[in-house]
Amino acid sequence: MKKLIGVLAVGVLVAGGAAVHLGTAKAEQPARSADAHGLVLGSAQEAQPTTMTDFLTGVTQDVDAYWTKVFAEQGLPEPRVTYQWIPAGQSAASACTDSSGGTSGDDIAAYCSADDTISISEAFASKIYDGELNHALPGSSQGYGGTAGDFAVAYIVAHEYGHQIQDELGLFDKYGSQLPTSAFELQADCYAGTWAKSAYDENRLEDGDVQEALDAALAVGDFDAGNPGHHGTPEEREQAWSTGFESGDPSACSSFLQA
Repeated sequence: MKKLIGVLAVGVLVAGGAAVHLGTAKAEQPARSADAHGLVLGSAQEAQPTTMTDFLTGVTQDVDAYWTKVFAEQGLPEPRVTYQWIPAGQSAASACTDSSGGTSGDDIAAYCSADDTISISEAFASKIYDGELNHALPGSSQGYGGTAGDFAVAYIVAHEYGHQIQDELGLFDKYGSQLPTSAFELQADCYAGTWAKSAYDENRLEDGDVQEALDAALAVGDFDAGNPGHHGTPEEREQAWSTGFESGDPSACSSFLQA
């Protein structure tokens, strides 16, 4: 069953223009560097990427390196994922595109399990970074948290990659018919927290990064528990990320899929 999952209910991918940045987390990775906004992805002596495309790619490769190590420790093959960063005003095709045409690519932050693709609009990521969506996000519009800064964007990337991990482990097939959407969303938040903990332990986060992630988790939480697309309340999403960060152990995230 193909499944489109996003960090919040932002719609579905649309078929259309192909002028998107395409890549794979298994492509040859360049020497990682410090990004222009604070998250240290590698040696600070290297040149700094200055575009949202560079930042999204760098974070994705960093998250991928973390999960590759986790999988290797468990004797599992390395995860594989394709990513596409959609320029402002454009849209992108996906195996999860709906037949009605869906919504603008500018609203997208999602993972499609049918083709293992993470799709994030550069405009959406930029608005998250600048804090321009706080009036519109379900949590922050009600006074919970807020999104701003590089690590708010990194939280979203790591969350979407968390859905790829769920897919790799067969969790959608095993539990998809038994558990609500929120269970998978909260587990993906938890997975994002474990990656952040690894970066923290390696002294690669700056002051304020952890709070940016917590505030972003609060901001994207929603209160529509009766909606099948409910992703978890602000408090639940904050706690899920904190569970991953405080434990640093992906196995601690299994609790979110317990009926």
